[in-house]
Amino acid sequence: MIRSRHPFTIRPRKQVPPSVARRSRNVLGILLAILVQSVSSSFVTAQDLHELPLEKWKELREVERYQLQIADKYWQEQNWVTAAGEYEKFIELYESSIGAPYAQLRWSLVQVNLRQQNTAIRDGFQTVIDYWPDSAQAVAAGFYMGRTQREIGRLKEAKVTLKRVVNDYPDELAAVHALSELIEIAAIEQDTAARVDAWRRLTFDIPRTRFNSGLCVRASQQLAAHYFGEAAFDDGVRALETTFKQPQLTDQIMHAVRSPIHQLCSQAESKAKGDALATQAVAWLKRQVPSERTSDEAKQAARRNLLAIADLLAVAGRDEQVPTAYEDILKNVGPDDELLGRFASWYKSKQNFDQARATYRRYANKSEGEASVAYSYREQQNWTAAVEAYQQLIRRDAEQASRWMAELAMTLRSAGRWQEAIAQYEDLLSVDGAKAGQWRWEIACTHRDAGQFKEAIGHFRQCENFPENYKQMAYCHRRLKQPAEAIILYNQVASDKASAPWSMLQIAYTREEAGQQEQAIQAFQVVCKRFPKDGHASIAHAHLQQKYKISVTLGGAND
Repeated sequence: MIRSRHPFTIRPRKQVPPSVARRSRNVLGILLAILVQSVSSSFVTAQDLHELPLEKWKELREVERYQLQIADKYWQEQNWVTAAGEYEKFIELYESSIGAPYAQLRWSLVQVNLRQQNTAIRDGFQTVIDYWPDSAQAVAAGFYMGRTQREIGRLKEAKVTLKRVVNDYPDELAAVHALSELIEIAAIEQDTAARVDAWRRLTFDIPRTRFNSGLCVRASQQLAAHYFGEAAFDDGVRALETTFKQPQLTDQIMHAVRSPIHQLCSQAESKAKGDALATQAVAWLKRQVPSERTSDEAKQAARRNLLAIADLLAVAGRDEQVPTAYEDILKNVGPDDELLGRFASWYKSKQNFDQARATYRRYANKSEGEASVAYSYREQQNWTAAVEAYQQLIRRDAEQASRWMAELAMTLRSAGRWQEAIAQYEDLLSVDGAKAGQWRWEIACTHRDAGQFKEAIGHFRQCENFPENYKQMAYCHRRLKQPAEAIILYNQVASDKASAPWSMLQIAYTREEAGQQEQAIQAFQVVCKRFPKDGHASIAHAHLQQKYKISVTLGGAND
């Protein structure tokens, strides 16, 4: 049996394409569609399919080129109704032009953007196929028809349409996009076999070009993730090797295999499968480690793959093997503080803070190592040990004394030792005068956190970072039950355009807290009316409805 060259349904040729014959009937539908919020074109990834090649533009007569440029201008502006009329005008005037199938295809896509999908399929894409079957646009129309059928839920028809494109035009870009659509349908139908088949074709069978590369690369990554999830490590690697070379290959494999190993190893029923996958991955990574490591490139490759091994062992829950893996890196590649930091972080993830601190103390940069030790005490809320560690740093590292004094002050704040923290910041004012504004702000915040609102206000007043200092002073006045003072400050904050909506909303809340219900309601309404497009208006609107059962209309509806 000889396959029809054009497998889509062929209608008897008419004098005028149906899109023009039905133009008057479609006007009402198009006008109604204006009321529906238009959506951005859903065909961005397939953009090259609905463009007219440059050589075809050159073959157009001047009048034809001019008319298409007008239509395309409205297309670019997403003025879909006007664009539809201009494309129809071209088809009426120049039906025999080489630009006619292009205009008809664009008209069809306009219908999709106007939510007239059935019109696009019946009177648009099918017309391109029927009237210009030998054109490149007919192939593209087949893809777009299938895609549109998928988007409106006609999955059975979509699969038939898209498979025809793939089977009859395997070398065309449209076939690549059709395979991508078939993957989407298979995902909806939970048809894993169909997805894998499409991924394999995109990964292994389709020659890569600059037009289809993105879809093929993504398919290779999705196929690899599937294989890794099935513990078929070698198959996953082969999929990624079609796209990536070292050093990117190791990064891609690690990105794709970590999650399957973790998921499989974390469940008793799949742990054996996860262990097998981890063993294969580790063995592959070991083979990537260069035996000769004199060059910088070889050293980096060794470090990258050995680190990946340690990471996978950790993900697989092989805690007894992880320290050995890190020590192997340190022995073969050489120690560095970043590597030791990763090693210590793994210890902390296992709540083994003693070993983490022992690792930090191996740093070449002793100050940074001791700083990490001090911070680890802070993480455990061992305030006494943390304070002592930072005090030792201040004595040992005079060049960075102000840095460690700031860390000590923050530790004291975290411990609730407010006065000691403030004393540290006061010392910083004299030691590090260049950052006086920063230390004054920290003193104010410490008083605020301690509930010493009157003192906080005094220090915030000395800060120069308007409007933030005024916001904090207003907050402190609210906590002191001084709404009038807070409102005065919020009104001053409102002079900052970016802060105005927030500030006006705070005025409403302040009046509400003070029991001034009528004034609070008016303030919430002011936010809605003055800043209708701002998120704070939405908050005020919801509050009025929920608390006071009052509905207001936000402005800007015409926009």
